[in-house]
Amino acid sequence: MDGFGHIPSRKKRLVWNKVAGTDARVHLDALAGDFHHRSARALLLRGDAAAELVKLPAGIVHTCLTSPPYWQARDYGHDGQIGREESAEEYVRRIVEVFAQVKRVLVDEGTAWLNLGDTYLKGVGTVDGRPPSTGWRRNKQLSLIPFRVAIALQEDGWWVRNAAVWHKPNAMPESVDDRLSNAWEPVFLLTKGERYFFDLDPIREAHRTDDTVERRRAERGTANGKAKGRTELRKLLTSPRHRATIDGMKEVRLRPYAPESTELAAYLREALGRKRMTIHAVATQLGEPFERVRHYFRTDAIGSRLPPEETWPRLKAMLDLDDRYDEAMTVVVTDNVFRNHPNGRNPGDVIAVPTARSAAGHFATMPEALAERCLKATLPPGGICLDPFMGTGTTGRVALALGGRFVGADVDAGYMEDFQTFLEGDLLSRGR
Repeated sequence: MDGFGHIPSRKKRLVWNKVAGTDARVHLDALAGDFHHRSARALLLRGDAAAELVKLPAGIVHTCLTSPPYWQARDYGHDGQIGREESAEEYVRRIVEVFAQVKRVLVDEGTAWLNLGDTYLKGVGTVDGRPPSTGWRRNKQLSLIPFRVAIALQEDGWWVRNAAVWHKPNAMPESVDDRLSNAWEPVFLLTKGERYFFDLDPIREAHRTDDTVERRRAERGTANGKAKGRTELRKLLTSPRHRATIDGMKEVRLRPYAPESTELAAYLREALGRKRMTIHAVATQLGEPFERVRHYFRTDAIGSRLPPEETWPRLKAMLDLDDRYDEAMTVVVTDNVFRNHPNGRNPGDVIAVPTARSAAGHFATMPEALAERCLKATLPPGGICLDPFMGTGTTGRVALALGGRFVGADVDAGYMEDFQTFLEGDLLSRGR
């Protein structure tokens, strides 16, 4: 939902339609391949993540939430395990390799959440008995591995949309006296493309101030602003800094479904070619300046502009356009009132969630509350969630609880068996 009378944006509706269409064609229990477990709700792959994800077809997963083993943090006792690489470069390379497969199996509008903790360097070599004078490979250096991974993923084609902070109110105390204790880890929101599915509404939070307070702020304005002494206008402005000059404006006309201007321009150019008309001829018939009309046909982001509300129907008739953009160009009239979003505020990129107790012998269990925050925004109903480093399966349990389905991979057979037992118990509790 957005602020225009709860009308979902056209962009979101298109993504929902594509997600729903993809989802309807994918049946996990019908996928061909050698899987540790396969059912309608979950698919489990035992082994190295990069090698196992190759078994999946492209474009079936809607979102991914994972926390790979941190570099040089712990030994999980498996040959070739990720996290025990001697060099940071090799660790980064292997994570990028796994995420290349993640990107392949994601739908075009797919997303991925990556939680990685940092480590401090130790045991680094010296030069003549002293630390190197330059470079980051020195004892006691914070390795910044999560950010090296994020930059490498950018270079590999991912969009990094957020570097969120997982704040740990109950973080483990550290016996250090020459730096601060670590009480947070980064959680990166990655996307496969510029447009992607993200539903903010399920994770919105209550506003800290109500509409009355916000309107009072708007009415105060500035001492010498254009709305000085014009209380009624102040009350109706969308923003306290809105540069409106028309007194008494009580409503606005919006096109919340409008396509990108470049997209519409390409469509108009095709129609222009079919009619064998020039932009000059269109401008003449519209009675508008050529310099204005030509922007309706420009396919570059800088110069492209949508035709105004009053011009669109005339342009449609002139070029014999079909009805594919009728809904997109629909005008919505709404009150121009300064108000809070009715569904709550954006919670921001600092997520305060206590650490979870270790389960099934796992050293670093992701809290379910953290997984819920992420998946509620990026997992559509019935969608498929992936965790290539599933461990005890927090991501899977949360995804299933939210009505989604789950694909998980791990090298540990014990975790596989534990999660399969959970699945069997979950089915019994559902009466199936």
